[in-house]
Amino acid sequence: MKSILILGVAALATLATPAAAQDSASVDVIGTAEAFCSLPSTWQFASSTNNVSASQFSGNTWTIPSALVADSAGNAVQSTAEVAIRVRGQAACNTTHTITVTSSNGGLAHDASSGSPPAGFVRMRRMTYNANWRDQSWGVLNFVPSAPGDSRTYDHGSRVPPGVRDFDVRMGLLRDPTNAPMLAGTYTDQLTITISVAG
Repeated sequence: MKSILILGVAALATLATPAAAQDSASVDVIGTAEAFCSLPSTWQFASSTNNVSASQFSGNTWTIPSALVADSAGNAVQSTAEVAIRVRGQAACNTTHTITVTSSNGGLAHDASSGSPPAGFVRMRRMTYNANWRDQSWGVLNFVPSAPGDSRTYDHGSRVPPGVRDFDVRMGLLRDPTNAPMLAGTYTDQLTITISVAG
């Protein structure tokens, strides 16, 4: 009986040895790529309607010729012919994101006046803005601000991130009929484009 017990213990020890020699453990390796989005610091002329030329865009400014804004009598030019320019720059994003466009003046506004214009004058022209990745049908499209600080946001959602590619901004002057002449002077708007990593 004693030898069977010893044999039994010896057999268990013999069976346990190969199992211990084949023991395994795993180690996880984890790395992180930070989410980021970037926009260009300068933009290049990409295209325009036939009444706008590349020479009207310099640095980050589009200067619309006065003849496209108001006539020699100060009346707003009314036309269905579009006045628009598209500028482009290399941008990048490696994750889902939002695109926000903000208009500081809510359109093309007279610089020297604010609020309501003097009686019998107009101090605003409407603008339309697009901001999107080149050749994509999604983004901020046909945004027509109506008040200073107006903005529109497009949520990129679960779409595949674009990586590094061209980003387009399109600006268009809407030449609607007005009921009064425009105040003399400079009219401006500042467009801010923001790409943010989705929260």
